This record gives sequence, C-alpha cells and structure tokens, in this order.
Amino acid sequence: MWEQPVSLICYLVVAALVVFLSIKLSDFVDLLDKKTNISGAFLGGILLAAVTSLPELFTSITATTLIGNNKYVLGNILGSDLFNITLFAIIYIVFFTKLATSKVGKYHLLSLLFIGVLYATTTVAGFVFNFNNILWGWFNPLSILIVAIYVLAVIKTPKTEEAEDKETNSKLTVKQIVVLFILFSLLLIGASIGITYLTDWVVRSFNMGSTLGGALFLGVATSLPEMTATITLCHKKNFNAAYGNILGSCVFNFIILAFADVLSFRAGPLYNFDQSAFLLLIASALSILIAVISILLTIKGLKNNLAYRILFIAFGVILLASYISYVVLSTIDLGFNFAPFIV
Repeated sequence: MWEQPVSLICYLVVAALVVFLSIKLSDFVDLLDKKTNISGAFLGGILLAAVTSLPELFTSITATTLIGNNKYVLGNILGSDLFNITLFAIIYIVFFTKLATSKVGKYHLLSLLFIGVLYATTTVAGFVFNFNNILWGWFNPLSILIVAIYVLAVIKTPKTEEAEDKETNSKLTVKQIVVLFILFSLLLIGASIGITYLTDWVVRSFNMGSTLGGALFLGVATSLPEMTATITLCHKKNFNAAYGNILGSCVFNFIILAFADVLSFRAGPLYNFDQSAFLLLIASALSILIAVISILLTIKGLKNNLAYRILFIAFGVILLASYISYVVLSTIDLGFNFAPFIV
C-alpha cells in the first residue's frame, strides 16, 4: 500500500515545480508586454500559450511513443482544454472587480470560434472518419485539417497593438527577459516529461481508467501553467494576455493532438472515444457556450454593480459545475456503447 501515497507525493512535488516555473514565465510575458508594442493577444495567445502547453506536448509524446497508451493523450488534451475553459470561473468569481474596469479585445471571440471548429473536427475524426487502420494506416486524415485550422488561427491573431503607458520597475532588458523565458521554458519541459511517468505510476497504483486518469492527473497537472499564468496576469490586470493564454492554449492543444496522431503507430488509433472522452466533449460544448456569452458581455463593457457581479458568478458556477459533473460521471458506468462509423 506504500506505493499509492509515495506516487501521489512525487506527483504533487513535480506539480508544484510546474506552478513555480509557470509563475516566472507569466511574469516574463507581462514584462514583454510592458516593454514592447507586441499585442497582449499574441504574447498570451501564441507565445505564452505555446509555452504553457509544453507540458501537454511532451506528456503526449511520452505517453504515445514511450508508454504506448493513447488514452492518456486523448484524456490529457481534451481534459486540459476543459480545465482551461473552466479557468474563466476564477476570473469571473475572484477578479470581477478588476475585469469590470479593464478592456478585453473582441478578437478573443475569433479564438473561441476556432476552438469550436477544432472540437467539431475532433468529434468527426472519432465518430465518422475512424478509418480502422485500413486506408491511412494508424493516421487519421482529419489531423491535417486540425493543423490547417491552427495555422489560420495564428495568422488571424493580431501581432501588435497601440502603444500604451505601461509602467514597470524591472531593470531587465528585453534581451535578458527573452533569455530567461527560454531557460524557464526548458525547465518546464523537463518537469513535463517527469510528470507523465508519475501520472502513469499514480494511475496504476490506484487502478484507475487511463482516459479518466489522463484527464484528471495529466489534464490538471499540464494545465497548472495556464491556471498559474491566468491568476498572475489577472493580478496585474492584463486580461487580454490572460484570455489569450487560456484560449490560445486550447487551440495549441489540438495541434498536439494532431502531432500525437502522427506518432501513434505504436499505440494504435488516437481518436478512439470511450465514455470519458464523450463526456469531455459534452462538458466542453456547454463550457464554450458560457464562455462565448460571457466574453460578448465583457467586450460590450461591464459595470461594477451587483447585477453584473451575480451574473458572472453564475457563469463561473456553471463552468465549475460542468467540470465537476464530468469528473463524477466518468467514475460511473453509464452503459454507453461507442462504435464509430467506419468509412
């Protein structure tokens, strides 16, 4: 019985390291935002999102090529995206006062549109275009479409913004910030690889299902950078970078899914949905709908009054309830029969 507590403790130690590295990376992004005219959308949605998604990237590669279990990958990516969208609950419940006095760019709605299209493509890949390894070997052709959608999302992200008065007491130069950013990113990669093996150890110790284990332990742990970065940026009232980080990470995660599909020749078909993955899709659809409504209201302009506060607290509660419902229902055999249509 010693294996269960020891594996869990090791997992938590490495997860804490991921949190520390993420705080430093978000600080560097905030400094770049203040010292350059690069847009918060690009810094948060592309640069920081890519870095905070490094855990998903390297844990997925490790799970596919070394551990040989694609259910970890599917649970990791879809679980991370659901967790990321749930992070809006923290903004709405904890940081509403600061949010109500800040401006949020309308381009975040475009990011949500791309996320919705990517979810739809992934769903079709699993339930319709699962070629059963006949025409394309292990590789699903819709992974190519996922890559194309991601490239389009990057192209459509604004790269610069109008200069604003942004004060900072940091004496670091832009070059020094970039070097430190790269260094801490490499450290995050190492922690990400380690946490994959620790997740496999914890899942085996507690005899959990692979998809659920991937969503809970990999999905949450690899989303710790996004959560930490979001909280840090919201404290600094840099909501454009915070929103960009959340939504950009969701978009970037799908490119990881496509990349893992290419490497899944050992682990078998990647888009192989079970009950847990199906519940992830349902919970994510509800969460995206709430995110769209709330961001629309934010763009139109919020008032720091009781009515808006109650409404956004309600949004946050719905997002949290959606995630918790997924976790609870995934532990119950609902008797769903998954048999994708073979084309």
